[in-house]
Amino acid sequence: MNNAGREKIILGRAISLIVAFIIAFALTSIVVYFSGFNVLKVFWIAITGGFGSIDKVSLSLNEAAPLLFCTLAYIVAFKSGIWNIGAEGQLFVGAIGSALAGIYLQGLPKFIHIITIIIAGFVFGAFWGFIPGILKSKFKTNEIITSLLMNFIGVWLVSYVVRFPLKDPDSFIAVTQKVQDSARLPLLVTRTSLHMGILVGVAVAVIIWFIFQYTVFGYRLKTMGVNPLTARFGGIAIDKMVPVTMIISGGIAGLAGTVQVSGVHFLLTEFISPAHYGFFAIPLVFITRLNPFAAIIASIFFGGLLTGSKIVQLTVGIDPNVITIFVSLIMLSLMLDQYIEKGILKLFKKV
Repeated sequence: MNNAGREKIILGRAISLIVAFIIAFALTSIVVYFSGFNVLKVFWIAITGGFGSIDKVSLSLNEAAPLLFCTLAYIVAFKSGIWNIGAEGQLFVGAIGSALAGIYLQGLPKFIHIITIIIAGFVFGAFWGFIPGILKSKFKTNEIITSLLMNFIGVWLVSYVVRFPLKDPDSFIAVTQKVQDSARLPLLVTRTSLHMGILVGVAVAVIIWFIFQYTVFGYRLKTMGVNPLTARFGGIAIDKMVPVTMIISGGIAGLAGTVQVSGVHFLLTEFISPAHYGFFAIPLVFITRLNPFAAIIASIFFGGLLTGSKIVQLTVGIDPNVITIFVSLIMLSLMLDQYIEKGILKLFKKV
């Protein structure tokens, strides 16, 4: 492809993204207007509420961290042709692992304890991902159904453990004891709530990009995703690769639970995923087009939007359902980006 062709593609993508944002603004403006609120005021509060100060940026980045892990988990699976829809459950089970390691392992140096809770979150999430993976490999079950249903099992499992075996006996609500101080993620900026979870997420994104770009294992995963039949004839053991892929995907989603337990709540609670990050991340995969670096940007943007929308709700008094529609319409509009781009590129060809 010559330079002119590349420039047209880049320009087409830029224009399509702008058009998608205009559509998003138009659709959400209609909802906000008919709800009886000032459109410009709501948008301004949403933006400044997410990115208007160091404290608000810190909250937004903390919100972005679990979103990023769940999106990366889906990217690994979807690139490999596996429809893992279970990141929410894997997040919850990963949170159990990190809570156990954070509460009951005592006397460890902080660095070792942090590594331990990260490993625990990954292992527990990986186990939850392994189950639909092995069912697909051995019994040809549909991983969409099994991984989806395991979300609910994971959520109710957390509900059970915080009410019975792991419940803090000194608490009147269903929560565990707090994790040890040594198991809490270090703050990146003093006097803020910003923990290192977002940096871990960025590191994972770089690793995923490297694996898919430069390793034989990544090549096999991509081949399996593009054409499983060709991959099988090429000697790739798909029946073994499917569970391995789901282990990696589930483990990464489990890290979303780790950052919530050790970076935000410092304990395990039923509300460990207040924005339902595992479900929220599904459309993000399509918005980012399975690109790990785009996942970083999108997660930060929507992390800020989630934080800003809470500020809008508290400041303006807008109904929570309107906020949900507000965020959903923006995501839906951005998902149209690739279709808008195709139309723009067709116009460029005629010019």
